Amino acid sequence: MKRLGGGSAYTGKLPEGCVLCAKGGKMVLFVSGICDAKCFYCPISSEKKMLDVMFADEMPIRDLRDAILEANMISATGTGITGGDPLKFYQRTSDYIKMLKQEFGSSHHIHLYTISGSKEAIDSVAKAGLDEIRFHPPEEIWTRMDHSIFKHRIKWARDNGLSVGIEVPSLPGRDKETRALIDFSERMDLDFINLNELEFSETNFNNLLGRNYTVKNDYESGATGSKELAISMVREHPEFTVHYCSASFKDGVQLKNRLKRRANNIARRIDIVTKDGTILKGVVSGEETDSIVSGLHSVGVPDNMIFVNNKKKRVEIPTWIIPELKKLLDYEFFEVEEYPTYDAIEVERLKL
Repeated sequence: MKRLGGGSAYTGKLPEGCVLCAKGGKMVLFVSGICDAKCFYCPISSEKKMLDVMFADEMPIRDLRDAILEANMISATGTGITGGDPLKFYQRTSDYIKMLKQEFGSSHHIHLYTISGSKEAIDSVAKAGLDEIRFHPPEEIWTRMDHSIFKHRIKWARDNGLSVGIEVPSLPGRDKETRALIDFSERMDLDFINLNELEFSETNFNNLLGRNYTVKNDYESGATGSKELAISMVREHPEFTVHYCSASFKDGVQLKNRLKRRANNIARRIDIVTKDGTILKGVVSGEETDSIVSGLHSVGVPDNMIFVNNKKKRVEIPTWIIPELKKLLDYEFFEVEEYPTYDAIEVERLKL
């Protein structure tokens, strides 16, 4: 068993999509929130769930041009396509795969998650250039996979030369069902099975509580027992690729590495990129932005050290010039730490 950060572990050969995700090189392309399944553990946020909306990472997008912009922002080496169910609108998904391959070349690795898949849909995304498909069978059929449509879907994907795997949450108390699903995957000679840590979210919280799942501690979103079940399954199958991906790995490794890539690409001369991939900047509070800019000019701050953030309606400056400015101007100055993402979520604000 090989260990990864955040408590993750695997046997065999890690899927290529996971290798690139761990490096922060995968853009997450959310093609639609529509899905015909009703998985009780679905963690998708309310701004996406069952809505026909599209996102590239945290950025709402209208078309693939926006997605290509985000891919460039993180120097993406690949894309993970998710939803909802990307095969619900497989023609849209196929168009996006084709355009991504045209823009970034054949080496741009693309994997896709789905709970469905007609032969027509799988043929379409494969022809467009998909590299890897991850099927998500509903938990009620994990012990009956040999008699399910997924046997056919696996064959259709294989016939198209795709890397094929299964990806599901690790559900505490479902040892028998999980073991049956892994055994099926091994018999079918799939490339891998991924077991994700079951996580509580705003949309599945009541569903999970209603099934007697509990949060494992006060500072993590994972469910009690999910990690332990997954690790035991990894240990039981040393000859097959079983990969446990923890919530801590997603946040502490994958996300952090993607943030670092984006931060280094978007940082301005007034920004400081931290070791965690966040951005530090100075913020001036006081009057209208035009008045603040005039005040900064009056004490000799050059234009290239002043940025007016129209979206947040504020003036931003380097943090390192604030100590001197405090002696000269009667404004409030803050050091603000933000994610380098499209939504620029504020992590911390310190008054100086």
